[in-house]
Amino acid sequence: MKILNSMYGQAIGDMLGEPVEGLTREEIAMQRHTITGFISPPSITDDTIMTHLVVRSICETGRADRHHIAQTFLRNRARIPRMGPTTAQALVGLAEDPEFTPTTGTTDGAAMRAPAIAWLFPADQVIPNAIESSLATHGAPVAIAGACAIACAVSKAIAGADIETVIRAGVHGAREVSADLASLILEAVSLASGGSLEDAIDTIGCGIETAEAVPAVFAIISKHHDFRSAVLAAVNLGGDADTIACMAGAITGGMSAIPRDWIDACRGQPEAMIRASWRCVSRFTDSTGHRAGTSH
Repeated sequence: MKILNSMYGQAIGDMLGEPVEGLTREEIAMQRHTITGFISPPSITDDTIMTHLVVRSICETGRADRHHIAQTFLRNRARIPRMGPTTAQALVGLAEDPEFTPTTGTTDGAAMRAPAIAWLFPADQVIPNAIESSLATHGAPVAIAGACAIACAVSKAIAGADIETVIRAGVHGAREVSADLASLILEAVSLASGGSLEDAIDTIGCGIETAEAVPAVFAIISKHHDFRSAVLAAVNLGGDADTIACMAGAITGGMSAIPRDWIDACRGQPEAMIRASWRCVSRFTDSTGHRAGTSH
């Protein structure tokens, strides 16, 4: 059930952050003072849709395959709102060349969909599969490292680890690809631990770049260990609020209770997508004999 909770946590974070994506912390405070729940009818974005498309692709092929994942995105392009610039550019390249593999792209699109890898694969297979999935759209080391960091953190969270272990796992995942991103995560956690989260974010940022968004996630969860406070902290910080909240939600949703009324807000398209992915994950892990979040 921790995987299912992580799925709900990811989608709810996305929906809570969607109305304020792109606003600054000051603009949010001026307009809303403090966001404590949904401020408009809940709506998922590309963050949730693309994460679940990764699940579908892997379950269909039996493995993470960058080209199949990219083709799955391309076939479903009309269903994906507000697609990020790196992903949109990659799909243009893919439309021209089915074997296209990106070599650039530093934004957080690979990290935002990385929870799918943790839901499907055991811990010792998370990093190579996160790398393969990232390469569907993002080729820069920092973007791939960000995906590894988030996937490793979610993997530990759904395995029942404490927050310190989850953060260490994220740092380890990042370091496998980029020592620089691992250092940024550690700096973000240190800043948040030694002062206010807001001051830490003022230093590290919370925009769409992986080097900002992923360290911001770890700063948030280092201060806010439960789901509700973590996603609301992410949303109220502004910037790439939906993506940062969805990543924080995927981690903390696998570790703590989710408010029942927020789960109810997923009724309709989000819940149908989550339940379909849950069935896919169950079939996939049964067929492979592996359980996500475990080591073998």
